[in-house]
Amino acid sequence: MRTLLSLTTIDASSTGLSKTGTEAFGSAWVGSNSSIAYFVGNKIIQPIFGLVGLVFFCLAVYSGVMWMTAQGDSKKIDKAKDTLVSATVGLVIVVASYVLTNAILSAITSGSVT
Repeated sequence: MRTLLSLTTIDASSTGLSKTGTEAFGSAWVGSNSSIAYFVGNKIIQPIFGLVGLVFFCLAVYSGVMWMTAQGDSKKIDKAKDTLVSATVGLVIVVASYVLTNAILSAITSGSVT
């Protein structure tokens, strides 16, 4: 039987990607975790999630201050509630997208769905 496509594992060192990564990113690339996925996860995605958490925290504090200083004004209270609900929905969407993406990428890289 003849196969049309042969699946082979490509090593980064055989393609020159390790040398390119070391020259481009320096010591951040060198080590046992010298993969593009590790670099992107630690240097790009983690800071973005930190920023999202900071934005959520600031919006939650801002909503709380607005609510506490509303002095019974229903319009200000509603605005504070809406801001808090919007911030929470945004945080849930970001976390859910991370979980979904992580599950899909794990299934693709491991070859099985668990």
